[in-house]
Amino acid sequence: MLQKIRVNVVKNIRPVYLAGLTTSLFFAVGVHKIDAQATLLARHAIYTSIFFVCMWAACRLVAASLNRRLELEGVNTETAGDMIYTFVIYLEVIKHVVGVSFTLGWIAGVMFCWDYLGDRIFMVPVSASLAVSLTAFLVTYGISGFVDNLHWPDEE
Repeated sequence: MLQKIRVNVVKNIRPVYLAGLTTSLFFAVGVHKIDAQATLLARHAIYTSIFFVCMWAACRLVAASLNRRLELEGVNTETAGDMIYTFVIYLEVIKHVVGVSFTLGWIAGVMFCWDYLGDRIFMVPVSASLAVSLTAFLVTYGISGFVDNLHWPDEE
């Protein structure tokens, strides 16, 4: 019975609903803080629409990565047990957290290179930025590859 409920919830939840919910919360909090100025309200509406598109894309990407990971385990959404599904969600959360963390670190590293080395010859900050970018890519790719090789133990 729990399996049927989970399958129905997974099938019926659409990324647009989750994006709409988070966007409406974002808009409501922003409108609460805005005085009655039309330009601020219009700007907040534009930012809210951009936020909606980003949230919708993020929800679609997470759903696609969960389905891809379930296929790597040899099951689909309907046949996956609760423990396998939890395992897959856990692995995908790890990959997404590492990816976001290293992306923010990469941005900070490149900005630091240009701020600290910006007064030197053009190739010095470019080379330092390339080194930071390559290091962040290799670490992120390695962790992602390692997590992709982890599988649910077979029932032997």
